[in-house]
Amino acid sequence: MSQELGVDISKQAIDSGYLEFFELEVGSGSNNILYFHAGKNELLQDITWDSNTYVALPLMMQGIEYKYDGPSARPSLTIANVESIFKSSSVFKTQMTDGTWGATYDDGTEISDTDFILDDLVGSKLTRRRTLEKYLTSNPIIEFRKDVYIIDRIEERTNMLVSFELSSAFDLETVRIPGRIVVGKYCPWKYQGASTEIATVADRRGACVWKKTNQIPHSTGTAASVYATENDEPLLLKSAVAASTGFTADVTPGSPGTHGIDVFVTDESTTNFDRYYRSRVASNSAAVTDTSKWQEVRVYTTYSSDASDVEYRVFSDDVRRNSYVLHDNTVWRTLIANTKSDGKTPGPTSKYWERADLCGKLLQSCKMRYQAMGINNSNGFNFIPSINLDTTKTLPFGAFPGSKKFR
Repeated sequence: MSQELGVDISKQAIDSGYLEFFELEVGSGSNNILYFHAGKNELLQDITWDSNTYVALPLMMQGIEYKYDGPSARPSLTIANVESIFKSSSVFKTQMTDGTWGATYDDGTEISDTDFILDDLVGSKLTRRRTLEKYLTSNPIIEFRKDVYIIDRIEERTNMLVSFELSSAFDLETVRIPGRIVVGKYCPWKYQGASTEIATVADRRGACVWKKTNQIPHSTGTAASVYATENDEPLLLKSAVAASTGFTADVTPGSPGTHGIDVFVTDESTTNFDRYYRSRVASNSAAVTDTSKWQEVRVYTTYSSDASDVEYRVFSDDVRRNSYVLHDNTVWRTLIANTKSDGKTPGPTSKYWERADLCGKLLQSCKMRYQAMGINNSNGFNFIPSINLDTTKTLPFGAFPGSKKFR
């Protein structure tokens, strides 16, 4: 507390209005704080203080108590229903739509005024600041001690108001050690969340540094690209597979002949468009349906190079067999059948396509990327990884135990 305030509160009467200001952090990010005040002492207008504009908002804070022993106080904050305020005309809505708002969820997804819900505030930090009206323009800032709370839960919610139960930032009640729950075998890190392709370091999450393209460096200074589905099926360039050593097209599924390890065959009969298989073992003469000897892989074409009459198919009985294309350094899978001439360009907002290159969140998912070694020395998208792995390469798989179940 400032010395000036110490003198003021020792007087029989304080000759200035008492003001409370609140700073609420929404999610994480570089610009994610909402500023408001209680509108007390007839100051119902917004107040600019400490270089921030605090919006007048009807609220009431109760249960504040300072104790040196026993359980920590858990005050409550009752406020006008902020969920509806954010979605109607307000200063908060303007702040969230002015282009500088940067609040995100833990997974990096943006928190906007359109999808904001009250539950997003649970776990958020609320800072209570207090001063006297006469010190609003003082420099340096003169204020009482800051109080920092965590929104612990939603106590009550109506159409008119919402009441939050707050806990001290140092309240360890209900906190368990270790702080993360062990979740079997799944990795909680966001796929490519820490990639160097994310320009702003502060926006990177976790430790998955896998990039969109050219992830495997060669000693010659070039690099190769590796993709896989969430089911840990390799995604390979169709023309590269067709040009690989030993490739055999249109085999009989039950009797494909004898093939060596890492050799590809395909069954492209009328009912089995683009079904490609890779041999797991040497001298392999087993039926392609024997998953211990064969692995089904998915092949893609380059969207920009496809002819106008190319059909992108959908199989209702198994979406994994849908057509795949490469566009903007990402592999996409067809959701709705179309042709190249339709002009349905793949992308995250297209209803015709979905992203195919996804992490399966398993240890194997990590291995087949970071430990990939080629059956050829090709670069870029022509690279074909072997069924075998380079186990001398380390994995960024220190994420376990996980904090959520992802699958």
